Amino acid sequence: MSDRRSTRHAAWAVFLVALAAAWSVGNVGAVVEQLSSDFHISLTTVGLLSGTFLLGFSLPGTILAPKIAEHIGIVRTMIVAAVLCAAGNTVFAASPAFAGLVVGRAVTGVGLGLTVVSGPVFARATGGVARVALFGAAIQLGCAGGLGLGAILGDFGVDWRVTFVISAAVALTPVPFLVRREDVSYEPSRGGGFVRLAVRSGRVWRLTGLFVAIFSVPLILGSWLVHYLNVDNGLAAATSGTLSFVMFGVSAAAREGGGMLAQRGLSPALLAGGATFLAATGLAILALGSSVALFSVAVIAAGIGFAVPYGSAVAQAQRLYPSEPADPVALVTLVGTAVPVPLVPLIGSLLDHGYGTGVFLGLAAAVGVAGALNLRSVEGSLEPNP
Repeated sequence: MSDRRSTRHAAWAVFLVALAAAWSVGNVGAVVEQLSSDFHISLTTVGLLSGTFLLGFSLPGTILAPKIAEHIGIVRTMIVAAVLCAAGNTVFAASPAFAGLVVGRAVTGVGLGLTVVSGPVFARATGGVARVALFGAAIQLGCAGGLGLGAILGDFGVDWRVTFVISAAVALTPVPFLVRREDVSYEPSRGGGFVRLAVRSGRVWRLTGLFVAIFSVPLILGSWLVHYLNVDNGLAAATSGTLSFVMFGVSAAAREGGGMLAQRGLSPALLAGGATFLAATGLAILALGSSVALFSVAVIAAGIGFAVPYGSAVAQAQRLYPSEPADPVALVTLVGTAVPVPLVPLIGSLLDHGYGTGVFLGLAAAVGVAGALNLRSVEGSLEPNP
């Protein structure tokens, strides 16, 4: 295979492995009403399926991924992740009982956890920081696809099981680009001192709060935005899905734009604070708006606000512990993934009882506070002798 063709194949592998795994973040959120009706379950229970089981089981996948990669390599770990995501969505689509849905989401969650560790390692090894940005953008597009397509199909009366068969097929799309690839070198972290320093550092807690705002809140929206716009605000399911697609699609493009702004020397505090306030404004408009036009403005503002600080925040995290830069990134990512685990079903319960406006105002306030806390940069190493 020529170098140019190999590079192109690697880029497609990075893009598709991220898109395919993230597709499952939004696919339950797109069919909330159908699942609730078919299985006679509350929105709280749907929230367990949408977020808690998926993200909860992604955590052990994230933790185990380095050890698995040590034994079978990064490329094979990515293939295993893709197969697990496909298998989980297949089980979900075929299940006649709620227990099968739980198993399907758990299997998919492990695949998602493996992906978010192995994918960026492969991306950096084959294309540097630019390809890591491609991975991040594809994650957002995957969330958009799972939400948007599922909602549109539902509006046309297509059974929700078809949505999950499609999700299983999407999950396998990176495999042809990986099966004959040579593995990439992988140096597992040999650190361990960062966590001890981090728990005593206000800078780490502030940066973690920023990751919750720009990482956790979009995961929560992936579960409930379509339902909120459809049921609480009376928009058609297809319109709700399209608006959700727009939010995550804009976010995908804005992640790369934020990285470019950071490279040009724009202050990390301005990127974090200013953009996060824009996201908070978008969430407030979602809470109080009453028209498609206002909601369109809201999802664009939120998508940009969630995405622009991402690259700068990751860079700040790495500089907190230069000898093992993966350690702080892993910590803030794990927290960002863990926070939605209890919140997604809780928010489902609140939506079930008619508190949608309060939920979105609360999210707006939380995101705004995170932005305010990061108006001062967290630059600088925590290591005694960096």
